[in-house]
Amino acid sequence: MRRGLTRRTVVASALLGLLVGAAFAVLVRAIDEERDSADLAVDSLEVIVTAIALERLVADLETGQRGYLITGEERFLQPWLQARGLYRREAEDLIDATRRADGGTSEARRIVALIDAYVAEYSVPLVQAARRDAPATSGVAALDEGKRRMDVIRAELDAFVEAERRQYVARQDVATSDARRAVLLAAAGLAGSMLLILLFGAYLVRAVALPVRRAAMMAGRVAGGDLSTRLPETGTGEVGALERAFNTMTGSLEKSRDELRRIADEQAALRRVATLVAHDVPPEQLFAAATAEVRSVFGAAVAELVRYEEDGSAVRVAGDAGPGQAVVEGERFSLEGRSVTSTVRRTAAPARTDYVTRTEGPIADAMRERGLGTAVGAPIVVGARLWGVMVAAWKREDPVSPEIEVNMVQFTELVGTAIANAQSRAELAASRSRVVATADETRRRIERDLHDGAQQSLVHAVIALKLARRALGRDGGPAADLVEDALGHAERANDELRELAHGILPATLSRGLDAAIETLVSRARLPVSVDVDVGRLAPDLEATAYFIVAEALTNTIKHARATRARVTATVRDGALHVEVSDDGVGGVPTNGRSGLLGLYDRVAAMNGELRVESPPGGGTTVAAAIPVGEG
Repeated sequence: MRRGLTRRTVVASALLGLLVGAAFAVLVRAIDEERDSADLAVDSLEVIVTAIALERLVADLETGQRGYLITGEERFLQPWLQARGLYRREAEDLIDATRRADGGTSEARRIVALIDAYVAEYSVPLVQAARRDAPATSGVAALDEGKRRMDVIRAELDAFVEAERRQYVARQDVATSDARRAVLLAAAGLAGSMLLILLFGAYLVRAVALPVRRAAMMAGRVAGGDLSTRLPETGTGEVGALERAFNTMTGSLEKSRDELRRIADEQAALRRVATLVAHDVPPEQLFAAATAEVRSVFGAAVAELVRYEEDGSAVRVAGDAGPGQAVVEGERFSLEGRSVTSTVRRTAAPARTDYVTRTEGPIADAMRERGLGTAVGAPIVVGARLWGVMVAAWKREDPVSPEIEVNMVQFTELVGTAIANAQSRAELAASRSRVVATADETRRRIERDLHDGAQQSLVHAVIALKLARRALGRDGGPAADLVEDALGHAERANDELRELAHGILPATLSRGLDAAIETLVSRARLPVSVDVDVGRLAPDLEATAYFIVAEALTNTIKHARATRARVTATVRDGALHVEVSDDGVGGVPTNGRSGLLGLYDRVAAMNGELRVESPPGGGTTVAAAIPVGEG
């Protein structure tokens, strides 16, 4: 297991502290040795100075006593007396200094013993004898003895001082060497410490600062929306764990964002399809939109909408393979072999099939030829009956989510709802068309019955009454008056019956819409311009157009207080367009509650659209557009 960064930092800090401490310990040791050497050199110098001072006092002893012995004057004893009082202290100082300098006092004690012997055995007795005027004190022998003793003492002191001087020089050299070594060690320790600190700082920068800075920069990019950012996982310990956690976090965020985006795209696609369903668009348009949305949302290479037929085959009613790729719609194919289409037909449940290895049959062969691998199918159920299947297929190398079947079912439910609505609308329209056709046929039959039955009988009655009147002559008396009265009633009844037959369905409509409208306009009580150029149409379509014009002109004559009107009829864009307009007062209700309600229903039965515009004071326009193909 890799060591943690905290442990490494603690260990490195401890090692750095030990190394720096060792360097300073060596430096302190060197400085201490240099100080000891300097102290020894100072002690040696003190021994030398004390020895020289002692030698000077001894010289004062010898000089003072010699002057006194030669001259006999007491003033020459003054240096002798001072030196005699001081030399013991200097001797003790010399012994102490020698003890501090080298730890040995034998040589110093020997020299001090010589001086003590000189003073006690020679100098003091000689001076005392000279004060007593002893004859032996003034001789050359006494002076030579003193000189001899003094030369021995001076030689011993000179040798002692010289030895101490040499020791002092040696110690001074050692102290200088120790000082130089201490300086070198200090410089080396300082340089080593600085190097170790720099190395440790560089390690911290590389192991901590740079990764943290890089992580901060990457975090800024993530905060800016770039969730594809990843850190190189090169750190150690906690930094490596931080990098791995950062990458895991950004991966999770990116996956969540992609999932949310997919869900949002899917919901947007569902809303678009649902909007088409709500707007009652033609089934062909809805099928094309649904397959395109399925292919786009789920990233499929191909999406197809297939309808199952009663004979066991299937028909492709819509398909989408992306830009520049054509899908043959209306193609019929067999369900033989194993395929997602046949599986859904058999189970009525979502299915998934791998066309690369586990399928056979014409559908599987066609899929493999197109380079497709996995296919998913979701059933389309209409009224508890399996209507068809929505199929999405991906390239062999494309990954396929395991949740696609569930998500595709939402689209197929909308498609099933749209198909059910379309079928209901079609059935309703067919039913209404049948009602309208039946009513028109009933009107035609009534009109024929009136024309061939009651109207003919009235015509015969009118003719018979005219013949009777002629037979009675002008002087027929009361019988002639009765015949004349009966003839009037019969003619009025015939006219009313003719008007009634025209209101049910005019006979002129058999000659075409233009003839029927011309006849209708000829009986209007205001100027009407007519522009009708439609040719012959289906009987129910001509009857619907006739009733639109008749009802609109009737409303104009009765309510609009118009001075003129206009009627136009033309066929364009596969629909019959009929329009009746006037310059009346307007204000006709357009909420479907006016007398035009029957026209709304009749036009709707023909899958058409009726529009009424009647602003107050701006006249009224009644316009209808009825598909010609439906008629």
